[in-house]
Amino acid sequence: MALMAIFSCASMGGNETGTVSLDEAIQASAERLGSDLTGRKVAVVAFASPSEALSEYIIEELSMALANSKAVTAVDRRELDLVREELALNLSGEVSDESAQSIGKMLGAEAVITGSIADVGGVYRFRVKALHTESAVIESAPGFDLNKRDGRIAYLLEGRRVAASAVEQPPAARNSQPVQPTALPPERPVSEGFVHIQGGTFMMGSPMNEPDRNRDETQHRVTLSSFYMGKYEVTQKEWRDVMGTNPSEFKGDDLPVECVNWYDAVEYCNTRSRKEGLSPAYTIDKGRSDPNNSNYFDDMRWLVTWNRNANGYRLPTEAEWEYACRAETTTPFNTGNNITTLLANYNGKYPYNNMWQGGTYLERTTTVGSFAPNPWGLYDMHGNVTEWCWDWGGDYSSGAQTDPSGPVSGSTRVTRGGSYMSSREKLRSAWRMLDYPWEGHAIRSSPFGFRLARNGE
Repeated sequence: MALMAIFSCASMGGNETGTVSLDEAIQASAERLGSDLTGRKVAVVAFASPSEALSEYIIEELSMALANSKAVTAVDRRELDLVREELALNLSGEVSDESAQSIGKMLGAEAVITGSIADVGGVYRFRVKALHTESAVIESAPGFDLNKRDGRIAYLLEGRRVAASAVEQPPAARNSQPVQPTALPPERPVSEGFVHIQGGTFMMGSPMNEPDRNRDETQHRVTLSSFYMGKYEVTQKEWRDVMGTNPSEFKGDDLPVECVNWYDAVEYCNTRSRKEGLSPAYTIDKGRSDPNNSNYFDDMRWLVTWNRNANGYRLPTEAEWEYACRAETTTPFNTGNNITTLLANYNGKYPYNNMWQGGTYLERTTTVGSFAPNPWGLYDMHGNVTEWCWDWGGDYSSGAQTDPSGPVSGSTRVTRGGSYMSSREKLRSAWRMLDYPWEGHAIRSSPFGFRLARNGE
């Protein structure tokens, strides 16, 4: 007998009564499908929607959530891609039950999953259907009404194309959207090349059950004032125009500057600030050793102090960096529960959480903005070059904090985001790397770069 299971949505976390976000709908659908299809081999084959990017995202996330549930065996996405190419299957188009059954048989699946998302006026209607491959009996049919203010849906419906890359991406890469917002970024005028980040409160760090988390990622509540964040990592042209040199291994005006250490980064901030008539954020005394620097192998040890009232360029704090990277997401990546080399530049040979999706390793940096931005319009927050932050390395406070800037002393500085050399877990929004502040300078194949921040209004 067919099992119809339309969920009640009122108990879930949408912004409007009776609605949920897209990600909540995907997760809840996976849980219900896993319960109804326990022990079966299943394949998510198509999802009708107005946008190929939206369909691709839903299929990818739903397949991943099903695989992570361990209740069912999900068909490897690579197998589906082969069938998709053979049949010239349009993932965003309607697929008949007969066609879905045929695809399921080709994949050796016992149940085949399709769905649709449609604009029905005040909401988006999200429906999923699981068919028995042989009998065509509907075995599960979860459904939800989605909040039309969900920023992820808005971005994916736009079907934004990824900017041209230094390394040509396949067509799927240009349509895949790593967008994960629960709200659109704040709308207000911003400085050229910067995004205004509206202050707010978030949970910094990672939950205990996040795969591959480190013990220094203790979750704690952080409240931040508004600030500006560089839309892109600092490029080699920007560095050369200010400093007159280019330390990077991989040369190119629009590639991110790399092989720079923490001292290089703060000196660039001050030099560019003066050049543009802004108040330098830092006082740098190269003749005095910093008494708060406990690393006696650091032969630079400049005394650097931060004037928090200055309007010049500076490095983001670690808290600002994570807040901007997450852009209201709570998943391991701002792209969702996983990430692929279609969405960021990193070493794709290593899977995250044993979820093998295949990937490439370019072994070099790519042009800034080569991949789609996060929900707040920031590019390359995952991968490309590892980004210096202001903070000394150290343990988090377990209590709530407002505008934290890290410990008062230490031997390392924080870097974030991972690089083209990193495996996936090091790209997580909560991942922290503690590196020596002199590291990166004149070191070949050093992936250290940075992006700029400025105080908000």
